[in-house]
Amino acid sequence: MRSSAYFFTKFTSIIYRLGNRYYDRELARHQIGCGQQFFLLRIYENEGISMYDLAKTGYYDKGTVTRAIQKLEELSLIRCQVDEADRRIRHLYTTPAARPIVENLYETRQKWNRILTSGMTEQEADEAQRLLGKMAENAYNYVNGQEEHVHE
Repeated sequence: MRSSAYFFTKFTSIIYRLGNRYYDRELARHQIGCGQQFFLLRIYENEGISMYDLAKTGYYDKGTVTRAIQKLEELSLIRCQVDEADRRIRHLYTTPAARPIVENLYETRQKWNRILTSGMTEQEADEAQRLLGKMAENAYNYVNGQEEHVHE
């Protein structure tokens, strides 16, 4: 008999893959995809954020952040500014060209959330969000050597 963990993995994988396809399709006209949308929104919401702090917000590695930032810079959607006190730190800012794309991203994200929660009550959708957040926290803690926080 399969454990329920198999189904969590199966369903989160399905949602992830279909979500990527959805965002890639919806954002193609902006020349960005699912890989850059998260970073563009975080920079917009946290103007001046460092690349290190950006990586921490989504549990991304440095290489992933660097590639996404390069793509957004090539499209002139963000600009980087070297920190005057510590030249190793680069602060990130959106450009005026990013504003209409960010607005579209918010609409696109709201639409995807409506699609995912279709047929759910508000309480069910809130509970699903809470539980998925807890699962993500457990996964992060385990992978980063904090296994004692995960109960078996």
